[in-house]
Amino acid sequence: MGKRLRSSVQSSAEELLYSAASKISTKTGKSEIKNLIWSAGPSSDLVSSLPPALHLTVCQALESFKQSLKNGGAVDAASVGDTKSSPSPVLKKFRRSVRLKRLDGPDGEEPPPRPGSQTLDIQKKLRAYAYVAHICVSHPKKLFSPSDLLPLVQILHDNLVLFDDPSLLSEVANLCEGWWKDNLPERENLINQSLPFLLSKSLTYGKKTDVHRIFALREAFSLFDYEDESIEDLRLLLVRCVITPLYLKTKDGRSFIAFMLGLNGLLLKESLALIRSQIPFGKKSVLEGYADIIFKAWRESEASVKEEIEDGFLQGLIDGAIHAQTKLFAASIRRVLNGFIGHRTTPGVDKVLFRLAEPLLFRSLQVANSNVRENALFLLLDLFPLEDPDATKDIKDTLLEKQFFLLQKLLVDDCPEVRGVAVEGLCRILNLFWEVIPSLTITKILGKIIDGMAIDMCNEVRLSTLNGIIYLLENPQSHEIMKALLPKLSHVLFDPSLSVRIAAADLLLEVINIRSFQFNKVVSLDSLFSSLANDHERVARKITRLLIPSYFPSNLDPKEARSRFSALMRRSPDAGARFCEFALSEGSSAKSLMELLRFSLDLVLAANGTSSDQIDGLIIASANICSCLAAELSNKALTRIFSADKVKSLLNAATSSRALTAVLSIASIVSPNDLHGLHDQCLFLALECIGLSDDLERHGLIRKIHRLFFSCGWLGELIGKLSSILQSIASRFLVKFRLDLPPQVLQSIKKKIKLPVKSSPRFGVHTSKESIKSDKSKTEKDLCLAAGIAWQLKDLLADVYMRKVNIEMYLRYNSFDTSPIEALATLAVYVHLQKDDLVMNEVPESNADDGSWCMNSHVKETILSNTLNHLLHNAEKILSKAVYTESKATHSGIKLDMEMSQSVRTRHKAAAASASNQTDGCEFKLDIPEAKGIENVMKMCTSILRFISDIKTMNIVGQNDISCLRFASAYARYVLSSMGGYRREVLSFKEDDLKEAFYCLKSSFTYAAKLLHLVLQCSSEFSTVPIEAFYLSNDLLDLITAIEPYFGIKLAFQMVSVVKPWLPVLILGVGCNQLIKSREQDGESKIIGPSRHHFPTWLAVLSKAELHEISKVSAEENDDQISEPEGSVFTKLIWMAVVMLKKGSLRIVDAIGCVILVGVDVGLDTKDFGLLLGLVHFICVKLLGKEFTSWNELEQMTSYLQEIYPRIENEIANPSLSDDERKMLETAKTLLTSLCLNRG
Repeated sequence: MGKRLRSSVQSSAEELLYSAASKISTKTGKSEIKNLIWSAGPSSDLVSSLPPALHLTVCQALESFKQSLKNGGAVDAASVGDTKSSPSPVLKKFRRSVRLKRLDGPDGEEPPPRPGSQTLDIQKKLRAYAYVAHICVSHPKKLFSPSDLLPLVQILHDNLVLFDDPSLLSEVANLCEGWWKDNLPERENLINQSLPFLLSKSLTYGKKTDVHRIFALREAFSLFDYEDESIEDLRLLLVRCVITPLYLKTKDGRSFIAFMLGLNGLLLKESLALIRSQIPFGKKSVLEGYADIIFKAWRESEASVKEEIEDGFLQGLIDGAIHAQTKLFAASIRRVLNGFIGHRTTPGVDKVLFRLAEPLLFRSLQVANSNVRENALFLLLDLFPLEDPDATKDIKDTLLEKQFFLLQKLLVDDCPEVRGVAVEGLCRILNLFWEVIPSLTITKILGKIIDGMAIDMCNEVRLSTLNGIIYLLENPQSHEIMKALLPKLSHVLFDPSLSVRIAAADLLLEVINIRSFQFNKVVSLDSLFSSLANDHERVARKITRLLIPSYFPSNLDPKEARSRFSALMRRSPDAGARFCEFALSEGSSAKSLMELLRFSLDLVLAANGTSSDQIDGLIIASANICSCLAAELSNKALTRIFSADKVKSLLNAATSSRALTAVLSIASIVSPNDLHGLHDQCLFLALECIGLSDDLERHGLIRKIHRLFFSCGWLGELIGKLSSILQSIASRFLVKFRLDLPPQVLQSIKKKIKLPVKSSPRFGVHTSKESIKSDKSKTEKDLCLAAGIAWQLKDLLADVYMRKVNIEMYLRYNSFDTSPIEALATLAVYVHLQKDDLVMNEVPESNADDGSWCMNSHVKETILSNTLNHLLHNAEKILSKAVYTESKATHSGIKLDMEMSQSVRTRHKAAAASASNQTDGCEFKLDIPEAKGIENVMKMCTSILRFISDIKTMNIVGQNDISCLRFASAYARYVLSSMGGYRREVLSFKEDDLKEAFYCLKSSFTYAAKLLHLVLQCSSEFSTVPIEAFYLSNDLLDLITAIEPYFGIKLAFQMVSVVKPWLPVLILGVGCNQLIKSREQDGESKIIGPSRHHFPTWLAVLSKAELHEISKVSAEENDDQISEPEGSVFTKLIWMAVVMLKKGSLRIVDAIGCVILVGVDVGLDTKDFGLLLGLVHFICVKLLGKEFTSWNELEQMTSYLQEIYPRIENEIANPSLSDDERKMLETAKTLLTSLCLNRG
């Protein structure tokens, strides 16, 4: 190419332009053009011949371009310098508005033609000429005379409005921009068209480089007459900059807006009004951008602009910051004011703030409205010290005293919110201005804070006091006086409010970082140990971090560290055990804790001079260390420390229930190979349950035993022994009170009693040693023992973990009964509907050692929500193989665990082997037939859907709508994907064999539709409907289309009566997203495209039925025979839906039509013109009809049709189409054209 261009220069400038026009589209070609022109010397003929040749060529091209626009696209190719291409007729460019317009013109005329290839070719040549001109203007040696180039640049600029090629527009704008930056003659004549384009481009494409270019050209904007009416479009573009995020985020953008505010008074007022309207809704970054803009505009503008900003904007902000009705609004206003407050060192700022704020501020601090007082206080703290820079020192001191007086007065304000802000604000002031505040004032303020505010009745005030003191300690000059005052705050570590206690721990952590302070002088060690042992986890963690340098330092010898820990355990075993729980997360290393674990075990097993409390504390500490290290280290490292004998020794050494629970926790963590040594002792503890129901400390121990027995497979034995003891007690009561029962019942009771001799004295069985006891004491003992056993059995039923494990066992097999699911669901609903004062024995892990607790509404809702989530999670495992693996990119978004452990697979095989059978002489490849597995999954999902429907109807479930909708949709798609295999397996059976699955399908469809109805019912016109509702509606419609092929016509017609009542719900579900809001961007409605969701089957079936109808009409004309279409039952339901739509609101018709048009769009994208024609026929003939005229109410369909119609025209012009494809497109176009003729 370079050789060709060099030869062009040797021949003529015209040939160079011709060659350049042919290569302008590539970066390589543009680079070679640039190098060739810049390499020309001063004596080159190109310097003198290129500008006139370029001017002439541009004029000819522009004349041809204008003529082509005038003649509808016909152009003489020779007139633009291309004699090698023959002229061909082209169409005039049709510019489509982004607004909602009809397909025809405003007066009913035909739409203007689209541009032809010749018109586009002319614009391509003009782009090449503009690029060459730009290269000439920017020549490094300035060889080309600006006066020679000015005429052609002026022509290109003046005709900029005619072009619609983005590349051509950019080249011309770049040319004008380069002319301006080089300060060439008459540059002011080249901005009135180029600047609006560049500004619009920066607002449209959102690139930082475009904003930077606008800022570099900012001086050019001052040349416009903003009073003229023709400037309206540019003025609107400038105002748009104020609300464009890119301009607000970038430094150049903010600087340009600040400059723009000074261009014109009307522009300034409009922009300030727009900024004011954005403050209530603006994000932090936006408000900070406005603050920077306003300050820069004020600083760099003349007096009139400053006056407007001060009196017309800032004064209103100050008034609004004081009288705002909400705290959020007031904070947003102050964030904008901080643009000035943060630049108080700038000359004039203090004067302005004082003049505007002083008349309102002090008066507002003393009004009756507490909200106004609080807002005014916030503003005063931001402005402090508020002073007039021109006043004398005496006046300034007086004003400062007045401010301190008002602040101290607000410390005892009636409103706790005001007191909290005042105390924290005063501490901030002391921190920032300690050096200039009189010591007497400081002492007085701190005395009020320490003695009064720290014991305030309001929790928030006490919290603000501690936060303020923490902030004050950042100033080293405050340490001396605070050293004497802080011990007065020792009581806050035991404050009733958790947030205050957390702040107290934070204060101690701040104190430990100050060398001159000792935290034990602020709070005694006994108080710290008590708080560590008994307080909330968040407080205990912070105290652990506080004590680690003293009692388990990492920088000392390990022996010394262990010695200090031993001292901690001797002083407070409970605190030492809690210390070990958080030591790892608060900075101790895993290696040091491992050594500490060995040390603790040695102390327990040695038991030399160690009290029982200390032994129990060491055992609990060891369990806490194990729990921490289990997440960091492998179990092998812990197993090497804990042998089965050592765990058994620890169990023997433990004396309290908490210590016994800790030993069992160690056993469950380290999982030693032999736990049989714990069996007898744990069984004895579980059977020794007299007084258990009232012993809160033992509840955690018994639960731990239950879970250990379950993991080891001993739970059945435990339940059997508990049942035997209850039966033994019952038999004694029968004998004692001489109650008569049938002999067979008594015989059954006697057979089941098998009690070990060792445990008989403990459980009320008669022995010789007990004969001396009174009947009353034996009866009381039996009752207490029965109560303890009853508590255990009830707890086993109520325990969340045990319920989950049992339900998982049922859900892991293809052959299961749904009764456990129904029982779990019923139990969860029953628990939720109980009164709030019901005492439950099931407790969270964090409170497992605290025993019973009163269940409030929040806890009951959590139980119900957890039950629902657990059912959904396990159901997803069943559905995953059949449906989720086929749709990883679909809408569901439900995360699935696709991998199963080897043990679970083994159980699957065992279950399959045990269920081996044959049905009616037919052998299956699987022991459990696939059809039976599908039926079981359908039953399971139906039970879950009924549970979801019930709790949603009762409105007792939280924010689980999306998960429930996803599950229902996944189930529908599972049925669709599984029905083929199900039908194949029952093919040899009668139709009655399908009824069980069909009845299950009817029930599940009803529950899913009811769920959809309840979700839509909770939505309003302006609220957001979950997109999953749209997907579920489509999946249910897809399910309807599959019933007739899989179940036959007889059962399919039975489904009509089930579906018909829910048709309005399905219609609203399909159109819900279009009803909420109109599309704002192209493609926003394409939520059923292949990349977002599987294409709905019902649209394809609908299209096929419509094509059959078209073919039927054609066949009647030709006397041909046409077979009946598939899905006749579905088409009957569709006709019912059309009747409903025609009787209802046109807004719903608009929404449904828009969704169907998305299917038309998909047909265009995938070249499926049969789908396109069928859907267009349905819209034009069925949904709207040929006589439809109410187009004003179908805004979204009108917009979509405006986009689709030109695309169909383009496809018809595609020469690669077959005759059948072109015929279908022309038929669709004819239908749309006839429909549009009725629009008036």
